[in-house]
Amino acid sequence: MPSRKTTTNAVLIAVAGLLLAGTVATARGDDPAGSPTASASTTVWVDAGRGSPSTAGEATADSDTAAREAQAAEAAAAKESEAAAAQARKAAADRKAAAARTWAVTKVVDGDTIWVSRDGVTHKVRLIGIDTPESGQCGFTESTRNLRGIIGGQRVTLTAGARDDVDRYGRLLRYVDVNGADAGLRQVKQGFAVARYDSRDGYGRHARETAYVRADAASPKAACAQPGAGGISGGTSGGTAGATSGGGSTGTWPLAGDQHPCPRARPVKGNEDSMIAHEPGDRYYTVTNPEQCFATMSDAEAAGFRPAKV
Repeated sequence: MPSRKTTTNAVLIAVAGLLLAGTVATARGDDPAGSPTASASTTVWVDAGRGSPSTAGEATADSDTAAREAQAAEAAAAKESEAAAAQARKAAADRKAAAARTWAVTKVVDGDTIWVSRDGVTHKVRLIGIDTPESGQCGFTESTRNLRGIIGGQRVTLTAGARDDVDRYGRLLRYVDVNGADAGLRQVKQGFAVARYDSRDGYGRHARETAYVRADAASPKAACAQPGAGGISGGTSGGTAGATSGGGSTGTWPLAGDQHPCPRARPVKGNEDSMIAHEPGDRYYTVTNPEQCFATMSDAEAAGFRPAKV
């Protein structure tokens, strides 16, 4: 005969079975008798190894935020790259446009005349408002060399500004600017040209005349720039007419046999190759082809030349 403890355990097991059966029936939407009911319950199964629902949701939100931040960073980088590319394209277009507006200097003829070329078109250009020595005149080499140093082999901008578009020789009359600097004005400021061909001598006023005349008055004077003395004419440069150098320049001029004479007012010849200055009466005076001419030997020495010994 079973003991009381055994009986009690059997009862408890039976009751637990009934309770379990009722729970399953409820989850299926059945009543205890197995009939369907109007509403169904939902059983939530939780995997203890995967955490609670709230913890999983937070992890998903963090992942979405990181993805959005990565996408935003990628978009910003792409935008920055496109901006840099656009800037590079604009710079290239600006360079191309600048090249279309500028001219290549192909030859420097003298201190105020050049040849330029662009797209197969060439022009001979006379700089507006200045004058420099012509070939064979004292100061020609110096003035030409200086202009060549300013613009030779570079691209320049040509700007009209004179009364006439071309001169009587068919040369374009233009201001010549290189890297924003006026080449003609620099020639005047550095003493290699004088301001001329403007309203003061019947050629009409040009746009930059005031600056040129002011620079001419303040600049060091170009050698051999004595008006009417075989160098630059019509300017304000030069020494006092009739100045002598104590070497016979008050007689017939030029001296007999002198193939490279300086103006009478500046008879001292400066040879830049040797940096020797020759005055009338010196042994090699008449055969010296000067790059510079001076009124006195003191002027030549001040410019760095030394007197000839013979």
